[in-house]
Amino acid sequence: MTQTIEAAVKALAEFEAALEKIKSEALEAKRRLVKTALDEAERAKDEAIVKAQELANERVRTGREEAGKTAGEITKRGEESLNRLKAAALKRKEEAVDLVVRRLLGG
Repeated sequence: MTQTIEAAVKALAEFEAALEKIKSEALEAKRRLVKTALDEAERAKDEAIVKAQELANERVRTGREEAGKTAGEITKRGEESLNRLKAAALKRKEEAVDLVVRRLLGG
């Protein structure tokens, strides 16, 4: 019976050693899994930042293009308005010259 008890104790000791080894391996696997998850999260964050920056750059580019078109249209309308104003001023100047000449000539 002593041998049986010794064999049982030995078996339990081996089982306990195996269990400790499994616990140690599980803990190491958990550490690797957490590290991998953190690395993946960082990679995903970096990708999201890059994509957000690309989107922002695209929107800025589009905004600049639209602003350039609008500025061109405003400049064109301004030039047209200025030309009309110059033409009207020239016409009024000619009318004023004619009026002054008639007045000076007694007409």
